[in-house]
Amino acid sequence: MLDEINSDISNGKLYLSNRLNQNGKDNYQNYLLESVENGDEETFTNLLIQSSNFNDTEIVQGKSKKVPSNAASLLCQSEFNRYYIRAICLRAMNQNQDEVKIYRGRESSWTRPESEVLIGTSLNATDLLEDLRNSIGISPQLFPEINSGLTIKI
Repeated sequence: MLDEINSDISNGKLYLSNRLNQNGKDNYQNYLLESVENGDEETFTNLLIQSSNFNDTEIVQGKSKKVPSNAASLLCQSEFNRYYIRAICLRAMNQNQDEVKIYRGRESSWTRPESEVLIGTSLNATDLLEDLRNSIGISPQLFPEINSGLTIKI
């Protein structure tokens, strides 16, 4: 995970949510690195929640609305999973495994039928890695929404 994060940092591709205020954008990289090196997704969420890192409002379809109270959790879950998937793809490729398998990594109170049907299916590790590397801040083409609770294994 760390190699993929550092690659994004080096290439100026680290995703910074528009929900983050300037303080959040300034802290985000360090919090992400700290969490991967010494913690987990929950550590990342807690670091972002600790101090004022999010805007109070955001513009959605031209209208101002309150940033959801779970914005930190949503951001941290999605980005942690995105880097985890990228790391698993690299591991698969290093082990000469062409494919990775989708499974439910996090339970959800509301599961999408289009996500459920993907559980147990395989994806090409190289293609998925490239897709995730190229879809920073947008939904990937080959994988369901990152916040779906789905992830991969070898």
